[in-house]
Amino acid sequence: MLSRKARLLLSLTAATPLVFAACTDNSLFGPYGDVAGTYQLTVFAGATPPITFTYPPGQFSVIPNGGTITWTDGTMELRSDGTFTERNDYSYRDNQGQTGASVYVSSGTFTVNGTDFTLSTSAQQGGRFATGTIGVDRINYNEDNGDGTTSAFEYIR
Repeated sequence: MLSRKARLLLSLTAATPLVFAACTDNSLFGPYGDVAGTYQLTVFAGATPPITFTYPPGQFSVIPNGGTITWTDGTMELRSDGTFTERNDYSYRDNQGQTGASVYVSSGTFTVNGTDFTLSTSAQQGGRFATGTIGVDRINYNEDNGDGTTSAFEYIR
C-alpha cells in the first residue's frame, strides 16, 4: 500500500503533463509553435504571381464597375495562438481606366490536426473558410470561390 506522500507525489507526476498540454498561449508549449512564422505566397488561385484576373462589376470595391486586378505577392503569418494574418499585394485597373495599388488583408483563426490545415475568418472579414495541408515549411489550401469552383493557394516559409 502506498503512503500518503507517495500517492501525492504520484498524483502530481501524473497531472504535470496535463497542465502543459492545456497551454494555448504563445509559449514554447503552444500547440502551433512548430508552424508559427511568416510564409511567402508562391501560388495564387492556381498560378504563380504575378497573375491578372478580370472581375465583373460589384465583386471588388476598388473596381466597383469591374476591371482587372494583378496579384503580385503576399505573406501569411501564422501565430502560435492559432491566429493568422494574410496580406496580398495587388494593382488594379478599372473599366474606366483608373489605376492604383493596394493590399488585401485578411485575419482570423487556423487549426492544424496532423498535416490537415484549416483557416477561417469572421463574417466581418468575408466569412472565408479554406482547407488544405501544412508541413514544416509549406501551406497548401483550396478556397471556395463562391461559384461552385475552388482556387489553390500555396505559401512557403
